[in-house]
Amino acid sequence: MFAKTVSVMFRGKKYFLAYNAWAMFQIQDLSPEKGVMEILAAQGKEGFSLFCKAAALMSEAAEGISRYEGRDGQEALKSEQVMNLARPVDLLELRRAMLEAVAHGYGREMNEEAEEVDLGLAELQKKTD
Repeated sequence: MFAKTVSVMFRGKKYFLAYNAWAMFQIQDLSPEKGVMEILAAQGKEGFSLFCKAAALMSEAAEGISRYEGRDGQEALKSEQVMNLARPVDLLELRRAMLEAVAHGYGREMNEEAEEVDLGLAELQKKTD
């Protein structure tokens, strides 16, 4: 069974991202005082640098998965590419894909159409039924 990767278009080329244990620990080493979600939401010059490095690490993870599973490894996104070529609109799409990869890494499926469930109300309904 193939591990879950997320595709993202960056400057007209498709790349893949994954958040596996290797990527998790590599990203933690970038900034031990920040979690992955803080890195993905970081602002400023330092935050942008961490974001670009995290994107590259997730792309490397996807490439490693592909090779391990016997498929041709695709080219990994490089942090320098993101730093030098990304437009603000590219960052939005990349951030979305990175968040999706993190969700898949933790075994969660992202569904934009999923409706919110009030757990308290659901529990109350169970008790009254």
